[in-house]
Amino acid sequence: MGQNDHTGDNGDFTDFLQRLINRGVLEGAAEGITKFVIDKGLQRLTPKQMYVFNQYVLGEYVFQECSRCSNEITWSEMSAALDNGGLCNYCWHMSEKAKDE
Repeated sequence: MGQNDHTGDNGDFTDFLQRLINRGVLEGAAEGITKFVIDKGLQRLTPKQMYVFNQYVLGEYVFQECSRCSNEITWSEMSAALDNGGLCNYCWHMSEKAKDE
């Protein structure tokens, strides 16, 4: 899974999770578990909590790769990818540039 396996830059991962909470897109157990992950880390989740987290947080809001170039999307780019249809920053920039031409 590369950088998006949660072993990369933990700060970028937790920043991404905090952005999801700030946006108000998570509800119920998914929100509570995400707050727990930010505070205590993934290692402290029970198998049931990990299932919910994988299904309703990571499965819904994480892009493994750019929908255009297939390069991996880093945690620091993940929030932008949510807003731009799953593009990495470079492909988003190029698509915006093409619109201006």
